[in-house]
Amino acid sequence: MSAHPDLVEYKANCHCGAFKFSFKAPKITKGSECDCSICSKNGYIWLRPSEGTFNVDKGDENTTLTSYVFGTKKLVHKFCPTCGTSVFARFSSEADNGPGAMMINVRAVQDLDIWSLQTSDSFKGSELGDAYQPPSHVAPIGLPTEDRTLYHGNCHCGSVAFVLANPAKVTTALKCNCSICGRDGVLWIYPQTSDIAFRGVPEFMSEYSFGPRNVYHGFCKVCGVAVYERFVGISDDGEDRALTRALNIRTFASGELDWDKLELELDDGRAFPPLYEVPA
Repeated sequence: MSAHPDLVEYKANCHCGAFKFSFKAPKITKGSECDCSICSKNGYIWLRPSEGTFNVDKGDENTTLTSYVFGTKKLVHKFCPTCGTSVFARFSSEADNGPGAMMINVRAVQDLDIWSLQTSDSFKGSELGDAYQPPSHVAPIGLPTEDRTLYHGNCHCGSVAFVLANPAKVTTALKCNCSICGRDGVLWIYPQTSDIAFRGVPEFMSEYSFGPRNVYHGFCKVCGVAVYERFVGISDDGEDRALTRALNIRTFASGELDWDKLELELDDGRAFPPLYEVPA
């Protein structure tokens, strides 16, 4: 008889399938969210696996994945450099948790309904250590600014930043549970490309596409934070899709959005065909 009869084996992977892993835990019905600078940008939902149950099924933690650290460098964030999926974080030898202790981002778990999970935001990582220092704002040079609301954003490490000169205040955003958006934890708005100015693009950006390859998901190659979606081709209505760019509002500067009043539109992209299949 199993020593842990209440444990369930879960399989997980980055979106492109370069890195796959498995672990055991009690049935996942809830997860933990944190309000620190990196967790809030990535939309992490954390879970600690049962001790000794984590296994790498494909790839290598140290060579397949990119590592990102900051601050005290006690927590190493791991993401796929091909598709940008943040899969887990592991505590370093200097951490109080002990070397090797880890937290899994359950967004990467296969066949898990993220929207059904109960999430707790009781962990206030923002109150630990030194306050996050964002990079300098991008100036709206060349953008229309009259009667516009300026929004500034950046990835976590600051290699990529942008300014949006929006015709109105941002009051709504799209929350999608498709295979890539669900993994990235993104919240989208869709401004005109001509209203955005970037810094660090393309030199610090990686783009990932799949399926029909008419959407390119942009994330920082240093810290892994998802920043935008770039569209190509012609829409069903005959519109040039490149005229619009999706921005992840999780990357917006602190204090520029009224999160308490923000309305989220839910898009069940997970049910939209063709259904996602884990790459071999």
